[in-house]
Amino acid sequence: MKSLLLPLLIALMPSLGLGQVGVDIKIDRSQYLSHEPVTAVVTITNRSGRELSFVSKAEGTIAHSWLDFSMRDAGGRGMQKLNHKVFQRAVIPAGRSMARRVNLSSLFNVTRVSNYAVTAHVSQPGFDDVTYTSNSGHFTVGGGNNIYKQPFGVPKSRSPKREYNVITFNDGRRTSIYAQVMDLQTGFALSTFRLSEYLSFVEPAMALDGKNQLHVLYLANPEIFVHGTVSQDGALTGTKYFKRVGGRKPRFVSFADGKVAVAGAVPYDPKKEAAKAPTARRASERPK
Repeated sequence: MKSLLLPLLIALMPSLGLGQVGVDIKIDRSQYLSHEPVTAVVTITNRSGRELSFVSKAEGTIAHSWLDFSMRDAGGRGMQKLNHKVFQRAVIPAGRSMARRVNLSSLFNVTRVSNYAVTAHVSQPGFDDVTYTSNSGHFTVGGGNNIYKQPFGVPKSRSPKREYNVITFNDGRRTSIYAQVMDLQTGFALSTFRLSEYLSFVEPAMALDGKNQLHVLYLANPEIFVHGTVSQDGALTGTKYFKRVGGRKPRFVSFADGKVAVAGAVPYDPKKEAAKAPTARRASERPK
């Protein structure tokens, strides 16, 4: 009888451990603009009753990460990875959870307008043949409305020919304005990021200063305009707020020294205005 039970127990060992580690993935948003980083949070829960150490390992020149991902496109086809990212060691005490934020765009090419589904996979320490799989996270990548394009040069850099794009995108709940820097030689985006919500009934203004920095002036709520400054590498380097005067539309003015400033509006400080407001009132007018 014992000789019959032993093979059965060995065969059941992987399935007996399947409830010891819980894996959950949540996509930060359901809708993304093409080239915008798609991010998710993976939560791993240790139900084994002991501390677990998750370690990636190498076999020759091939590295096997304890945390891995698979993705499917709208047709249900598996997508090839851009690289084999190896995650650092993680230690989770018994009964505790650990969360890791992951940029899925660094692992898969999700720039094409489509629907996608992703799952996370965790290899349990000491059991090479046991992998825990998360739920499926779903998201959509959409195209926006490009309202501004301006090529510019960055000599002696790895991307000497670049282009600024200003894009508006509606994710089904709100319309936002984005800034983007493209590498014209490769066709890849160096940076794509959301500035804030945007009201389209006033046309935005764009300008380049003497340092080839992009300036964007747009209406974020019925009274407040936002002046965002974007560097050549696609980083937001400054945000200022202005309040319209007498219903006039603010505008950019350029100076001989290359500087760009806002005219036809008065500076506005959301923090100071919020401090002045009554406590019973939701006061901040700062764009979300």
